[in-house]
Amino acid sequence: MDLYVYGLNHRSAPLVVREQAMIAHEHLTPALHSILNEEGILEAVILSTCNRCEVYAIADNAHRLGQWMAKQHRKGDGVYEQYTYLYNGEEAVAHLLRVAIGLDAQVVGEPQILGQVKAAFATALEAGAAGPELNHLFQQVFNSTKTIRNDTGLGAHAISASYLTWLMMQRCVAIDKLATVVLVGAGEMIAHLIPYLQQVPKLNITLINRTKEHAEALLPTATILPITSLPEALIDCDIAVFATESYRPLVTRETLLPILEQRSTVLYCLDLALPRNVESGVSEYDGLSLFNLDDIQLWADENQDKRNDAAKRAEVEIQAHSVRYQKRLQTIEFDYLIKAYRRKINQVRELEFNKALGKLQQGMPAEAVLQEFSHALANKMMHHPSSALNKARFEKGEDWLASAKLLLGVE
Repeated sequence: MDLYVYGLNHRSAPLVVREQAMIAHEHLTPALHSILNEEGILEAVILSTCNRCEVYAIADNAHRLGQWMAKQHRKGDGVYEQYTYLYNGEEAVAHLLRVAIGLDAQVVGEPQILGQVKAAFATALEAGAAGPELNHLFQQVFNSTKTIRNDTGLGAHAISASYLTWLMMQRCVAIDKLATVVLVGAGEMIAHLIPYLQQVPKLNITLINRTKEHAEALLPTATILPITSLPEALIDCDIAVFATESYRPLVTRETLLPILEQRSTVLYCLDLALPRNVESGVSEYDGLSLFNLDDIQLWADENQDKRNDAAKRAEVEIQAHSVRYQKRLQTIEFDYLIKAYRRKINQVRELEFNKALGKLQQGMPAEAVLQEFSHALANKMMHHPSSALNKARFEKGEDWLASAKLLLGVE
């Protein structure tokens, strides 16, 4: 038995193939039950996102995973072969760590993938597909991910625009001081930013958009205001984030000055729009701190260099963690061997016991029955080791003989 990873991702397969291979969340549990019905697969976790579909399994044969995926998607055996990758042992552990840490993401270091890995594991655990070995592996990976991201600084150098925006907001106002945020727009950028904001307890979020329905669909718990209410909203907020497709500035010199006169603290504005939503000339005003896409990109570029260094340090730690887990994984074979041997001996014992019991019930003398029982049990227990030793005398060397003596407990 060994740990295997079989799958495809955004690097190995085009979008059209990933679409075919993806397993929707509501189909994950049936898929997990299906894979456990395959001979030789003992445990499994399926990670399926828009960028990857991977199976993590304890199995006796890697080929079984490919066969299962072909059956799962009703494809011929080998259809996905040119797009898939396969890892086992240390390489499999290292791959899972890279995925969880974010090194295998489209945006290196992206923290959201860890949540997807945790969700996949939780589904497998609930479905009874993640047994003791994968449970141990994933728990260790979650602990190691946090350690590696902290030790290498990888988590401090994010590069996705939404996460960079979130970090920049924290540079402007400490989380424990953040009370009110104004979001202008209801597009993808704002949508990706909202989950980070929702981590802040009791944060008041005002969402301003031209279309009320879009804003309500995006965040129904927010205070929804029309675009005409923007000046009033900017008077009382800590930070305003702009990300609309307006071709004219929403905030100009003329509109901003009365707003700043009514404020007692600095107004932080993050303008993520192109064309810009905040007129560039207002940055000279006291009481305003303005950041735009150039500032975000500059920070991203600076962080990319740091991120590359962090990624190199992370790879070193990944290898160390992988080796440690592989040493544990190597004990799986011995555990299963011991269990299988005990099961086999117990089957022999039970068979001979039932034979002896039948003879006693027929009235045969107990001493004769016990004598016959002990001889039969000893002969059956010695049969296979004796046959193996007879075969090995002409094929194996002294090391094998020493191991056999140790196993049999003889000198």
